[in-house]
Amino acid sequence: MKTLTKLTFILISGLTLSTAFAAGFNMSTAQTMDANKDGAITKEEYMKQSNDMEAWDKMDTNKDGVLDANEIKAGFNNK
Repeated sequence: MKTLTKLTFILISGLTLSTAFAAGFNMSTAQTMDANKDGAITKEEYMKQSNDMEAWDKMDTNKDGVLDANEIKAGFNNK
């Protein structure tokens, strides 16, 4: 019974984390996505961490395929 309870908790926790990530990114996520630490996030870097292309399209306001510092600040919140 304890194993079933633990598995249920893990499953629910995983679903909650997935929902939170889809709902919004934070600056820690942005730093993780910026693999080469150049202060910008390329589409390639982004796609290694997320497949939410709708969010990408909203954040990449100038449609150059790179999130610059201003787009990162606007698109990633400080939760």
